[in-house]
Amino acid sequence: MTFSPAGVLAGDGPPRPVDLDTIRQANIQAVKLRAAVNSVEEVSAYRGVGVHTFLVQLLSTQPGTAPTTAEDFVTEFAPAVEAFLKVGVTDFELHGEPNTARRGFGLSWGSPAAFSDWFQAVAGRLRDEFGAGLRIGFPALAPPGPVPAGVLPAVDDDSFLESCGNALDTADFCCCHVYWTSRAEMRDFNGALRFLRTYMERMKRTKPVVISEFANVNPAEGVEAKGKQYAEFIFLCQQYDRLAGAYALCLRSADPAYTNLTWIDANGVATPIPTQVAQRQRMPHPAHIRLAWPTVTRAYTQAFGDRQQVYYDASYDPTYGVHWLHGGHEGVDLRAADSTPIRACLGGLVSHGQPGTAYGNFVRVTTNIPSVGAVTLLYAHLEQITAADGVEVAAGEVLGRAGRTGNVTGPHLHLGFKIAGKSLRPTSHYLNAAPYLEPVRGSPRAPYTRTYVLLPPEAGRSWAQAVVEATWDAHRFTVGGSADDAGIGDLDFRCVIAVNPALWGDDLHAFFETHYPGALYLPLEADTPAALTAALTEIALPPAPPPQPPSPRGLPRTPYDRTYVLLPPGVDRSWAQAVVEATWDAHRFTVGGSADDAGIGDLDFRRVIAVNPALWGDDLHTFFVRYYPGVVYTPLEAGTPEELREALK
Repeated sequence: MTFSPAGVLAGDGPPRPVDLDTIRQANIQAVKLRAAVNSVEEVSAYRGVGVHTFLVQLLSTQPGTAPTTAEDFVTEFAPAVEAFLKVGVTDFELHGEPNTARRGFGLSWGSPAAFSDWFQAVAGRLRDEFGAGLRIGFPALAPPGPVPAGVLPAVDDDSFLESCGNALDTADFCCCHVYWTSRAEMRDFNGALRFLRTYMERMKRTKPVVISEFANVNPAEGVEAKGKQYAEFIFLCQQYDRLAGAYALCLRSADPAYTNLTWIDANGVATPIPTQVAQRQRMPHPAHIRLAWPTVTRAYTQAFGDRQQVYYDASYDPTYGVHWLHGGHEGVDLRAADSTPIRACLGGLVSHGQPGTAYGNFVRVTTNIPSVGAVTLLYAHLEQITAADGVEVAAGEVLGRAGRTGNVTGPHLHLGFKIAGKSLRPTSHYLNAAPYLEPVRGSPRAPYTRTYVLLPPEAGRSWAQAVVEATWDAHRFTVGGSADDAGIGDLDFRCVIAVNPALWGDDLHAFFETHYPGALYLPLEADTPAALTAALTEIALPPAPPPQPPSPRGLPRTPYDRTYVLLPPGVDRSWAQAVVEATWDAHRFTVGGSADDAGIGDLDFRRVIAVNPALWGDDLHTFFVRYYPGVVYTPLEAGTPEELREALK
C-alpha cells in the first residue's frame, strides 16, 4: 500500500498564482476538479507544483432542475472525460449528493434504487465509449449532519446506500463526505469517524473509498483551529489501507457561504489553514523502516481500522467511563497457526507486557532508527514468550510462539506499531504497520535484466532514433533522457549505457555510485547519431552485474513524474521511431517494451501509455493494478506507426 494523498477542491476557473503557491506551501499531492468549471489545461499547472493525483467530478446542475437521463448526462460530459483521459487523469466521481433535491432526488430519480439504475446506465455508457482506462466513482452522499449551509438530504446516506448495492458493485471506488464542528467531534466515533463503518466497512475489500470532501463546517470556529484539525485528520486518513485520498473543502470560492471554509480568502490571501496543513505529521518513507515478516505464513487476517463498532465496544474502560478506540482495529492481524514461531520484525529491546489484558501474552520490542526515532512493535496473543524481558534481540530472532491468549476468536498474531512523537488519538496512537511490511511501491514483480540507454541533455530526437535503429529489434533496450529514470528499480542487473556523459556537466559515474549503487555504468562516446548507431550495434554487455547493495535498491533519489510509452510484443522499430518522433523533443518520454519496466519505481506519478494493449494477450490494465498499483494507465490504439505518431502528438 501507499499512503493516501492529501487533497483540496480547486476553485473555479484556471489556477491563480496564489492557488499554486498555497498548494505548494501546504504540500498537497491531490486536487479535485469539477468538469463543469475546471478545464483540462489546468492539470499541467497543478502537476508543476507537485500534484500527482486528480479526482474529476462530473457535477451537473441539470438533474436538480430538469429530469436528466443517463444518455443526456453522458452527452454533457463525454467531451470532458475524453480530454482528461488524454492527459492521464482517470478517476471520475459521477455526480454528487444524489440524495438531495438540489442534485436530482425527487425529479431525476424518485428513490435510491432508481438512482442506482441511473448510475449503472451512466457508467455503462462511459465504459463503452472510453474503455478500461476509465475509473468510475459512486458519488458522495450528503450525510445526516453536520453539513455545509444549504445542504439538505432528503434521504440519509446510510438508507440510500442500502438500495444501491448494484451501483456500488459497478463502481471502481466510492466517494463520501465527512464534516464536523469541533476537534472533539472530528475524533468521535459517531462524529467524523462515522465514515469508517458507513463506507469503509460496507464496501467490498477490493473497492477503495475516497473522501471527496471534508471540512469543519462550524462558522464560529477560527480558520487556524480548522487548519490544525485538517492536519490531524489527514494524518489519520493515511493509516487506512483502502482510503485512496481525502480532499478538503475548499481552495477558494466567491460564495459568501464558504467564507470560513476556504484556504484563500476573498482578497486573494492565504488563510492560516495551508500553513497548519503543511505542519502536519508525516509517516516515514517505507524505505526507512523495513519490517521482516514475523509469522511463518505471509497473510493478513484483519486490516488496520477494521470493525470500528466491535473495537469501540470492546475498548470501554469502566474506571473512566470512556471508549479508548474510536478508529477501529489498532493494529494488523497476521495469520499464525498455534505454536508456530513469532520472530522480531526489527532488532531492539524486549519488554514484557502485563498479563490479563485483551492482548493476552504480549511483548514489545523498541528500536531506535536513525532519522525516524524510537519505533515500538507489539506482538500479542502469544501462547508462549521465549525472549527474556530486558534483552536485546536481532531481527528475525524468535520472540515466542503464536497462540490465542486474550480476546481472540482463533490463533493469530496481532502486530501493533508506534513511532515516538506520532500522535493519533482515535487509535490510542497506534499506526498502520502494513506499509512497512509490504514491498516498496513499484518493486519489480519478478527479477529481470534492465538496460537503459541514457541520452544527454539537449540530445534531439535524431539521437533517440539512432538508439532505436541500433537496439530495438535486437534487444528492446529502454530509451530515455533522465538519469534518475535510468537508475531506479530493485534489480540485480541495472545497466546504464550513458551516451556522451560529459554533457551532463558533472561526474555522471559518481552520480550513479552515490544515488543508485549497484547500477552497471557503461559510458559511450559518439560524435553523431550515425556513430552512436554503429557503436550500439557492436556493444556487448558484461555477463554479470557488479556487487549489489541490499534491497531495497534503486529507490528514486528525488520524486519526479515518470511517463513510459509501452509498446506491445512483436512490433518492430518503426513503432518505436514513431514514439520518438512524436514525443522526444516535447516531453522526453521513456520508450520501452517491458510491462515490468514500465511499472517500476517508488514514485507518486507513474504513467504508462500502453499502445495496443490487447496485443499482450491478457488484461494489461489488470496486470498493473495487481503488480504495480498506483500506475496511471492510459491505453492508446493505433493501426500503424503513422497513426501512433499522430495520436501521441
